[in-house]
Amino acid sequence: MAALSAVADRLAGKTLIDYAVPYVYRHEPEHPWPTLWGIMPKLDPCDTDSLGEQIQRALPRTKVVKSFVTQEQSTVVDPGSVGGGDHTMFVAGEDAGAKQQATDLLTAYGWSDVLDLGPLVASRGMEMYAHMHSAIGFGLGHQFGGRFGVKVVR
Repeated sequence: MAALSAVADRLAGKTLIDYAVPYVYRHEPEHPWPTLWGIMPKLDPCDTDSLGEQIQRALPRTKVVKSFVTQEQSTVVDPGSVGGGDHTMFVAGEDAGAKQQATDLLTAYGWSDVLDLGPLVASRGMEMYAHMHSAIGFGLGHQFGGRFGVKVVR
């Protein structure tokens, strides 16, 4: 947050796509998990706030969009590499134009199913999905992450 706050003036009026998961890797192990480090990273913040919302508060003149966070980064830029690209990406944010910019970028990458989850408060769910993403990857036999997609069937 300090690094972003330091460049707040340069980010004013711009769209910032937040694709971070607020993991805390060095915490007291509460739950063993089959990760490389033996525990599931803790999320902070969780439930009552999100990193996306914190970034927006720190950068009130920047248009923050939460996206990309529910997929491995290699899949974000090449959705066709998994299941022929038939999976769903999510966006959330307060500014419709900024969400459209993120959607246009995703479309350029090859995404055909982008679901707008609404305001930035939805980034809480996207960030908390990280644990489910890991569990699915482990269930598929991947050591970490894994290349798979999730499809919202309507």
